[in-house]
Amino acid sequence: MKVNRKENLLGYEIKIIPDRESGYFAVRFPDFPGIVTGGYRLEEAIKNAQEALDLTIDTIKKHKMPLPKPKACFSGQFNVKVPKDLHRELVRKAEEEGVSLNALVTYLLSQSVKIKKPHDYAKTG
Repeated sequence: MKVNRKENLLGYEIKIIPDRESGYFAVRFPDFPGIVTGGYRLEEAIKNAQEALDLTIDTIKKHKMPLPKPKACFSGQFNVKVPKDLHRELVRKAEEEGVSLNALVTYLLSQSVKIKKPHDYAKTG
């Protein structure tokens, strides 16, 4: 179980924080600090978060107030400068593994922060 999981609903980031002792998944939205919800199952917590977000957005629209723009927008791309020796070794390792350099680097980064399994990235390379 992850200590802090992030999802994305309607473009808004949600933070899911499990409590290991109680089994409760607390959910909050950085863009909507007034929304506090959760559930004892992950699916329930996400469902409750979706409902809370929908109700909040409906209320904001009903009162003709502007919706906040999502604070965190990630394109999935960024540039990293690495030493030439490291670049060469990464290219060689990717060739050895039969995957793209992008797939290899994505896998290695995900392992360092424990996000996804290696097979998830071989398909996107």
